[in-house]
Amino acid sequence: MAEHTKQIRVMIIDDEEPARSELRYLLEQFQEVAIVGEFSSGEAALEAIPSLNPHLAFMDIEMSGMNGMQTVERINLTSAVPLVVFATAHEEFAVKAFDLNAVDYLLKPFSEKRVSKCIERVRMLLSESISLTSDKKRTDDKQIAYNLQKLAIENNGKASVINTKDIIAAYCTEGQLSIRTADKCYFSNMALQDLQARLDGNSFFRTHRAYLVNIEKIREIIPWFNGTYNLILEGLTEEIPVSRQQVPKLKKLFGL
Repeated sequence: MAEHTKQIRVMIIDDEEPARSELRYLLEQFQEVAIVGEFSSGEAALEAIPSLNPHLAFMDIEMSGMNGMQTVERINLTSAVPLVVFATAHEEFAVKAFDLNAVDYLLKPFSEKRVSKCIERVRMLLSESISLTSDKKRTDDKQIAYNLQKLAIENNGKASVINTKDIIAAYCTEGQLSIRTADKCYFSNMALQDLQARLDGNSFFRTHRAYLVNIEKIREIIPWFNGTYNLILEGLTEEIPVSRQQVPKLKKLFGL
């Protein structure tokens, strides 16, 4: 089993206590299995799944009230869907069980060998799921990192791609967004808050409702009037204002 899958959280749903007891005993022989709940009805199991968050549910088919098939159909409509193993005395439901994406089908009376094979299958499925999730997260993280490093600025039907670390400041002038780098000023129709959302929040500072600056480009902090400040940035001749509301954040950034 993958190191990350330390426990398999299991629910047992069967309206016959002896059957639950037998299955519980067999499952308790596996160190990684943790039985988080036992239920005598599908209705009770459905209600408990969101809070118990099981990895696996052993489900009887013939139960009073909602039967096992109906319960799994309902489970498949929820956001918290455990793996399902049907555990039943009726072999004739196997085809329908696998149509409901069951991962195994155990016949009563249960044998230790058969339950062991089932747990091994579940162990592999959970390990594969964790591996796929980790791979997707790494891919997503790389994509996010790339998106924070590059910015496409659309204007007049074309897009210029720049490195975000080259941005000195961005500000609104005459209803248009100006994005300044050392060698060029780019114009865009996007809103300043939309640009801010696409940049690394640890690298850019919203000094004012109309100004956003690259923290790495700040070279001087000049006290101004009424408790405000102005900033001198590398590569810009004009000073950038810091509103009174943003002064506490500025001071925290630089330990003033």
